[in-house]
Amino acid sequence: MPREPPKYFGLQSSTDLYLKLLFDIERLRSGGGTKAVQYAAFDAAVTGSHILDWVLNELTPEAYLRLTGLRKGKKPPKDDPGPVMRFIERNGDELRGVNYCRQIANAVKHMKISLGRPMKNMAIGSTVKLQWTDKRITNAYAIAYIQLQPGGEKINAVELFQETAEQWRVFLEKEGLWVEQPPDD
Repeated sequence: MPREPPKYFGLQSSTDLYLKLLFDIERLRSGGGTKAVQYAAFDAAVTGSHILDWVLNELTPEAYLRLTGLRKGKKPPKDDPGPVMRFIERNGDELRGVNYCRQIANAVKHMKISLGRPMKNMAIGSTVKLQWTDKRITNAYAIAYIQLQPGGEKINAVELFQETAEQWRVFLEKEGLWVEQPPDD
């Protein structure tokens, strides 16, 4: 009997995608040039958002109904926002970062928000931070940021993605979706 060809670069569960998010965060945290930071931030947003796709696939029918309000495998009504948005709306307090990741990933990938309502006034970008000592620049490093209000504080995206990862870890464990990893990994 022929074997099924491997898919997904060996990723097999939402836990594997969670571990990829940690990898993306570490790339972002280690910085480097502006492009390295921009690419790592985009990857972290996409991964943080798409863990949800894997979760929805792995949930039991009962958990799917509880977390989305929809029956697993049934097509939602025509004007229904669908399982992703339903999940985010129902679980937004517990998984606040997922909606930010979705917004960022959609905005960068599609140049506009194509799923759900856009967050008004949110901006994302990258900049170079300068550290000064005695009127001299002693260090310069690139960061990706999220800004929630025009002219508001630029929050280092690492904080957002790290918080999102922590929220996902708690959720995966609580829902019984966490897959223990071999010690080598």
